[in-house]
Amino acid sequence: MGGEGVFVMEIEHAILHRKIDLAVHSLKDLPTTQPGGLSISVVGAREDVRDVLVVNSQYDLGSLFASRHSRYLRIGTCSLRRTAQIRALFPVAEILPLRGNVDTRIHKLDGGVYDGIVLAAAGLHRLGMSDQLAQRMTYLPIEIMMPAPGQGALALECRTKSEIQTLIAPLRNLETHITTSAERSFMCRLGVGCSLPVAAHGEIESDMLILKGLVMSLDGQRQVRVQDSIPWTSETQFENAEKLGVKLADQAISEGADEIIKTLAEMQLRERQNV
Repeated sequence: MGGEGVFVMEIEHAILHRKIDLAVHSLKDLPTTQPGGLSISVVGAREDVRDVLVVNSQYDLGSLFASRHSRYLRIGTCSLRRTAQIRALFPVAEILPLRGNVDTRIHKLDGGVYDGIVLAAAGLHRLGMSDQLAQRMTYLPIEIMMPAPGQGALALECRTKSEIQTLIAPLRNLETHITTSAERSFMCRLGVGCSLPVAAHGEIESDMLILKGLVMSLDGQRQVRVQDSIPWTSETQFENAEKLGVKLADQAISEGADEIIKTLAEMQLRERQNV
């Protein structure tokens, strides 16, 4: 299909060539830097950031988790971030590729291709599907499955010098914009994109902006978890949040994250060369 980010590039090309004035993106899918002449003008209110595990109707969620260290399961996902954390949670599971829209993925699950699949809670909520799946899905705590930077947030992108910016400004959610800026800064400093198992989550609690980061090996065995915070007020600048992300990434690197990232990058390069 042309590599990572091909759909984003098509949309950004349309903005730059004035075929459209505004694009709505899932923030977690956007690169951490925008092409010249474009900017993320608004990040809206955030949905649930968690991932969910949806199982085939033949499984009981309680017994599945109780036997997760011994039961063989086929779990579907194409996210390396999810893959690494699933392997830590379900050591004997087989991770199978999963593509298509949500309806297609659920159809494959019900058809017996998978025993379980991992999806973003935000997508299920926005599609109104969480109620119908409630009996066979479980929300994975952030401590178990840390989300991708920007997960659950929608971003509006437009030309930097555009009257559209003024029109959409009231849609901006300051807290979401600040927390996701910190998360994306963490990923950017590490020099990686959404194709590697890097996770981050920022939240505001008791006048503090708390940022957590994770870099994990693909087998789930090696992981670097870091956390830091700064005081938060409504006057907190984006630059401060971004500096927090940079600082946390530097801490992760000092604890061995760069070695994990290098190993994964080399593995991906070998796979591409063998194709």
